[in-house]
Amino acid sequence: MNLKTQWSVVAAAVGGALRLAEGASSSDPFDSFSTDSRLPGNGKAFWALKGARHDAHSFLDAALARNFSGWVVERGRLKPSSPRPPRLLEVPDTLKALQALAAWHRRRFEIPVVGVTGSNGKTTTKEMIKSIALQVGPVCASRANWNNQFGLPFSVLELLEEHRYGIFELADSHPGDIDEIARVARPDVAVITNIGADHLEFYSSARDNFDAKAEILKHLAADGFAVLNADDPWMQSLIVGLGARAITFGRSLTARVRWERPSFLYIDRTRLELRLKGLGEITLANAAAAAAAAVALGLDFDAIRKGLESFTPPPMRLERLQEASGARIVLDAYNANPSSMHAAITAFCEEYPDLKKTLVLGDMKELGASSAKFHGELGRWLATLPLDSVYLAGPEMKSAYAALKNSKPSFRCFWGETPEAWTDALAKNLEAGRALLFKASRAMAFETILVKLRCSFT
Repeated sequence: MNLKTQWSVVAAAVGGALRLAEGASSSDPFDSFSTDSRLPGNGKAFWALKGARHDAHSFLDAALARNFSGWVVERGRLKPSSPRPPRLLEVPDTLKALQALAAWHRRRFEIPVVGVTGSNGKTTTKEMIKSIALQVGPVCASRANWNNQFGLPFSVLELLEEHRYGIFELADSHPGDIDEIARVARPDVAVITNIGADHLEFYSSARDNFDAKAEILKHLAADGFAVLNADDPWMQSLIVGLGARAITFGRSLTARVRWERPSFLYIDRTRLELRLKGLGEITLANAAAAAAAAVALGLDFDAIRKGLESFTPPPMRLERLQEASGARIVLDAYNANPSSMHAAITAFCEEYPDLKKTLVLGDMKELGASSAKFHGELGRWLATLPLDSVYLAGPEMKSAYAALKNSKPSFRCFWGETPEAWTDALAKNLEAGRALLFKASRAMAFETILVKLRCSFT
């Protein structure tokens, strides 16, 4: 982060009141800030954010005042006797102020910005778009999980003069989340990968889920493009309403960017044969979405091909690993909902048709009252697949286990409240000629199972 601005400019951008100690000036530089009171200040400001578990206002003491060049704090949080740094910027809400600063910073750049949202494939699609754009010039893109109300502003604040493109992921878990952060990103290209059954604990219906993600279009540039999934029934009304501003992708013959097995994309009737590092149809679908975004950015076929072929899946997202025993492992433990679970398992089975296949699955979280229904459907579907064994863990997966057992599968299946119930049995599956898929919601931390199995990767 290098904002190259002044305290007075930041105060105006966020609607705050700047208070200066003797010797300090409103024109003093404001280049960067930290939200971690444990780090050295090194001339930075300290931004006091209040999260779900910690409130940084609790750490505003004399040592912090000496360590940082100034503070950004919530109005009314400091007592008259509280220590103060040389520069104090008081705002009504420090998170809203952070978003306001990022929105101001975004407006400083006349570069194409892509915003990616959807139920599944957001991160992979974002990283694929980034890989394509890097063929042309420097890119500023969301890092890790910097994609929510807190993270997205930090992603945008990383924009620098040398960047040719901004590629940002927009995630939601509650109604209004996308509206809030799309207002910051102000995309020129808005990508909606799909609408699935995610975060139903916080949405009363699939319609509410769709409406929330479609809010990205409210903040799309007037001459911008929407990249939409032609295979998703929820997208049809948007495609019709946007007309020529909609660039579609999918398997449908109507899609402008169409994917086809085993590894083809058709872009405006031009065929690209690709060598992708990802897994199955899910990778092709994400590649089609990324290629459609590249078309919206005006990038050529050569950049699209090179970018997609140089892309490597992010960690824990259909990540392929080779265990020392010879077992093939696919780790997809970053997130899980019914549609992503189905897509990952399908891709896994397609990828390893001749190997013995073991599924290691954990709870799909945030499904609310529909959890038992979706987990039960998963169990019944698993019984139809060509598997050798299935290991299930978590209280929600108990419904999947019951449905699976009732379906009388031809393979072995196990369930436990935690993975410890079957870890020793699972260890016997580490052998040549076998492939294992690990998939669960993030809260299950399924990557730790590999540590407990003492896996060694080659």
